[in-house]
Amino acid sequence: MPARDDSVIRGSLIASLIFLVLSLALNFFLWRWGDTQTADAARANERAATIQQEIQNLQSQATLMKAMLGVGNVSEAQFEQLAATVANDPDMELVLQNFERDMSYLGAEADAASRNYPALPEFLVNAIRSRNEQYGQARQEATQIRSQADSDVEVARNAMKVAEDARDTADEKLRREQDLFAQDREKMKVTTEETKDSLNRTVQEFTAFRRKSASELLEMQDKEKKLASTIETQRQELNRLRSDNFETTQGYVRYVLPDNKVVTINLGSGDSLRPGVTFGVIDGDETRLQDARVKATIQVTRILGAHRAEARVVAEPEIRYPIIPGDKIYSPFWAPGRSVKIALAGTIDIDGDNQSDMDHMASMIRAAGAEVSAIIRPDGTEEGTLDSSVRFLVVGETPDVEEGGAAAEVAAMGRLKAKAVRLGVTVLPVWKLQAFLKTIDESLTTPLGTAVRGDDFPPLPSQAPRSLPNNLPEIYKRQVEGMQQGNEILPP
Repeated sequence: MPARDDSVIRGSLIASLIFLVLSLALNFFLWRWGDTQTADAARANERAATIQQEIQNLQSQATLMKAMLGVGNVSEAQFEQLAATVANDPDMELVLQNFERDMSYLGAEADAASRNYPALPEFLVNAIRSRNEQYGQARQEATQIRSQADSDVEVARNAMKVAEDARDTADEKLRREQDLFAQDREKMKVTTEETKDSLNRTVQEFTAFRRKSASELLEMQDKEKKLASTIETQRQELNRLRSDNFETTQGYVRYVLPDNKVVTINLGSGDSLRPGVTFGVIDGDETRLQDARVKATIQVTRILGAHRAEARVVAEPEIRYPIIPGDKIYSPFWAPGRSVKIALAGTIDIDGDNQSDMDHMASMIRAAGAEVSAIIRPDGTEEGTLDSSVRFLVVGETPDVEEGGAAAEVAAMGRLKAKAVRLGVTVLPVWKLQAFLKTIDESLTTPLGTAVRGDDFPPLPSQAPRSLPNNLPEIYKRQVEGMQQGNEILPP
């Protein structure tokens, strides 16, 4: 029994092995057959795609040929698209080249629907008919021109005959005129001799007159030089009198009230003084106004008479330099009986904010009692006129040409300054005019621009001679708020 069981097991194993080998062989055969079928199917698909593409190309060629023959309605864009689909076919490219050459006879004005071979014969027939009509018209015009030419030739011949007759008449007239010319020439010779004698006498008279004129001219030139020297001397004197040093005072202090807050002066309605005018007060012993120290500033508050007015002290003096009767007063913005005229020109930027302060400066000048007679802005616009009645020409900063400034503005400013010199007008830089308008009292400060502050103007050091004892107690030597400092005159 055990031996029989082993043989059965071996037989089962052998049978299993045989079945496994047969299964592997069958699987390999099926795999090979499937791979072959897949490759055949891929080749068949490629062949079908190629045939489909060829059919599409043939359809495009057929549609293109129909369009060339005028069958169907194909637009220009569609025709170009069809032509692009057959671009790889040499035969069709040759056909397209011939088509484009043939259709060029139709001209650029023919639309896409009319560009085909059936329309070409009709176009050529119409073109030949049009050429024949033009030729017929040209032949008629040539006949008319020929007839007109024959007529013109006949007219020219008649005109030539008339001209020949006129020439003969002119020749006869010329002979008569020549005879008359010979007679007149003899008379002219006699007249020439007489004229020559008269001319000699005239030359002698002219020579004598020229000598006399030269002598008189020298005398006039001498007078002109003397007058020019006198005018120059007077102009220099006028410039000196009108200089920015203000060498003459306008009045003096008559009386000082005990509180030293109010004074009276010797100017009034008879001097055309008005309330609001500001004066600087200097010591009565000063002889040179340009070197004098302004010790206080007063402002006219009331007109009391023809030569009497009341003024308040707006910037008090130092204790050691009090206001006393007899002190002199002056203002650069006021003159007795007339208005001081000031002209502004150029770029005026007081506070350095790159914005024009021309209008601010004009307001400050008017507030100080002067008149703004002319404003010349950098862009060339003018308000008013610069003439000899102007006291000062205040000029702003001139742009630097080397740093990109406007050359035209620099040239215009130079011409304006030269004109001011000729008119006797004093030219002041804007910073110098500012010195007359600044104040140390912030409550009375006239704004100098859009960004000005009272701290921007520190007081100037005192340079006045110390004519009074200076051994006072320290409390009396200290500056107090509202006192005059430097030579600045308060604006009203």
